[in-house]
Amino acid sequence: MPELSEVLTLDYLRERGMVLSYAIVALVLFVIFMIGTFPYQEALTGALMPLGLEIAATSERPAIPLGAVLENVRLISLDHPSAPPIVQSESLKLTPALGMLIGRPAVNIRADMYGGRVWANVSRRGDITGLTLDLSNIDLSRYPTSPSFAATIKGIVSGTASFENIGPTINSQNGAFTLEGHDLEYGLIKGFPPLRFSHLKTTCRLDQATLRVNALEGTGPDMTVSGSGVIHLGPTLALSMIEMTMRIMPTVAGRARLGMLFAFLPHPPDNRPYVFHGPLLMPQAN
Repeated sequence: MPELSEVLTLDYLRERGMVLSYAIVALVLFVIFMIGTFPYQEALTGALMPLGLEIAATSERPAIPLGAVLENVRLISLDHPSAPPIVQSESLKLTPALGMLIGRPAVNIRADMYGGRVWANVSRRGDITGLTLDLSNIDLSRYPTSPSFAATIKGIVSGTASFENIGPTINSQNGAFTLEGHDLEYGLIKGFPPLRFSHLKTTCRLDQATLRVNALEGTGPDMTVSGSGVIHLGPTLALSMIEMTMRIMPTVAGRARLGMLFAFLPHPPDNRPYVFHGPLLMPQAN
């Protein structure tokens, strides 16, 4: 067997140049074949199935230079397959991620949905599913909400998220995310004017069943708000609990427009904070 010093000489490389060329060509062809024949949709479904989710699409075609494009994509809950999809995308592009080179199933995703775009990476390592997300200009008014959901929300949202572990249960979620909204309208109670924010940003950390709202900052024509707190997630929103401190400073226009809503608060909006606690959907304020 040649010594390392012999292998590194130019003469050695020249003598074996043809063999090295064939090896490189064979490796390139292998990679191209693997990428071209890779079952992208099946790989993504395999990564999502432990979460109780499945991907369905009406068609699939190769993408240039690599990957696959799925049309009319729906993310479906395996527990409720007949229910409306959790999210839908007009077009979704899948490409292999770097994790594939070391034997870990990983897929990059670029999806057009609700007037915006989503970039994501889904990977599996053993029993752990990791997820990173980058949202851009998602139009919330295009997202179909259930008729039983009383609140209404409109506006454009962008953000990032990184989950070290996501699973089918509340106690198997760990990660962090930041969301930023523009021109938002939130109809909290039917019959009352919606809350309006020109800009609203929140940074949160999810640790199993605990959602920590590290910061919430908003400004708009009606008010300025700031706050932080904790939401203890239950099996449903109705069983979730909130403990959050908020400061609300209404504008002159906000006092005139939302005066009836502010009248339900324990004291007039000023520099004193409000503490919201109790059931998430019907909290008490102190």
